[in-house]
Amino acid sequence: MDDAVELRTRLRRCKTSLLAETVVGRGVAEDVAPPGDAARVCHYAENVATLGEGAKQRRSDMRRAHPLAGWPATLVANPALALAPLLVFLVVVSVVFPDRQDDEAGYLELARNLMHGHYATGRPNALLDADPSYPDLWFGPGLPLALVGPVAAGLSLTVMRLVGPLFLFAALVVFFKLMRRTVAPGAALVVTWLLGLYLPFYTVLPNLHSEPLAVLFVVLALYATARIVEGADYRWVAVGGVALAGLALTRVDYGWVVTAVLIALVVWSLFSRSRRAPRRLASMYALGLALCIPWLVYTHSQTGRVFLWGNSGSLSLYWMSTPYPHEYGDWQQANAVFSDPNLSRHKPFFTTLEGHTLSQQNATLEHQAVDNIRHHPAKYLENVAANVSRMLFDTPYSYTPQRLGALYFALPNALLFGVFVLAAVVAVRMRASLPPPTLPFALFAFASFAMHALLAAYPRMLIPIAPVVVWFVGTTFARNVRLVGAGPQGDG
Repeated sequence: MDDAVELRTRLRRCKTSLLAETVVGRGVAEDVAPPGDAARVCHYAENVATLGEGAKQRRSDMRRAHPLAGWPATLVANPALALAPLLVFLVVVSVVFPDRQDDEAGYLELARNLMHGHYATGRPNALLDADPSYPDLWFGPGLPLALVGPVAAGLSLTVMRLVGPLFLFAALVVFFKLMRRTVAPGAALVVTWLLGLYLPFYTVLPNLHSEPLAVLFVVLALYATARIVEGADYRWVAVGGVALAGLALTRVDYGWVVTAVLIALVVWSLFSRSRRAPRRLASMYALGLALCIPWLVYTHSQTGRVFLWGNSGSLSLYWMSTPYPHEYGDWQQANAVFSDPNLSRHKPFFTTLEGHTLSQQNATLEHQAVDNIRHHPAKYLENVAANVSRMLFDTPYSYTPQRLGALYFALPNALLFGVFVLAAVVAVRMRASLPPPTLPFALFAFASFAMHALLAAYPRMLIPIAPVVVWFVGTTFARNVRLVGAGPQGDG
């Protein structure tokens, strides 16, 4: 400390002498440097540099001596540790929040069926979803396969419901590693926490839902996509293909998304100057589709229909095509037309479905839906607009007043939509700085959103693509807006 005081004193004397000599020199001639001026300047600069280095060394020593020194690096190196409070929160929510109407009974029944070597048990002449205790091909086998172990072990329902928080936590850890490839560690951690606090996630935790597992598969596919466009080898094609197959088997509607993106990637590879990345991505999606062939063979054996992912699409399209006023295209149970006076106008049509097989019922529903759209195109477009609003804000619903519970989706999605628009504006202006995975990520998200907009959907249908939107917003702001500093890419 005495050395620092002495050095500061020397600096002050040197600076005073230098200024005085400079003034004298300027009095003689402004363009002639005073004698010894250059030497004193060099000496002064040398002392300043010495003092600066000493101060930096003292600050560094103090940081190393601090009891909490190095904890940010520890958290970044161990994302599971940094995100552990989120896991606790997810588990608490799954236990404390009240049950919601869901498909839990069907998933458990299908898991028991798989234990005994079969899957669909729907009665051939059942009116589609009239009895949830007889599950048919409405659900994919992804979540039931994950539940076979817990069901076989005889675990309680409360314990089995913990698979949702665990799947989401695993997705957040992978998402952090994905973010780390494009932004600084601190920014990656902040964005991951924001995704973990996305309120619609918590609406699917009190009961068994397919969305947490679907989110995990989506994030794995995104991470593999990022590695592929960065030039990684074909191991990541395999990882991504398995993830996409898991997604399509968990949420059968995403089978159509995988198919649509595959077609787009093939077209992209034909016209792109650099064909390596789109070809490898097309290989990844093709592998995901190929791994689903056993499921498609099974659905064909049960229904006689080719490339059938599940039974839900036909009924969803029918309700989406409804031409009647005060109906907004939201999904209804088929058997509700016989008991709900508001749906009585549909009763004559559904009466014609009784006694037919599920395959025949689906074919008839699709034919009637197409007929409705052809004769009432404006009403269908109105229903599509209502469906988009329903996916984002959980409203409107046919013959149903506004519900307070809609705020669980409306508030966070309105906020997310707002920052997405701002990020899109920034991205357009700074498009040269967008990371390579942006285009394939956007292609996947757009295909998913568009497909669900055309069929009767719920807000939770968008939950699997929330990581794509949050990644885009977080990456765009962190790299282009000086609120969170961007950093070099990491290994992830």
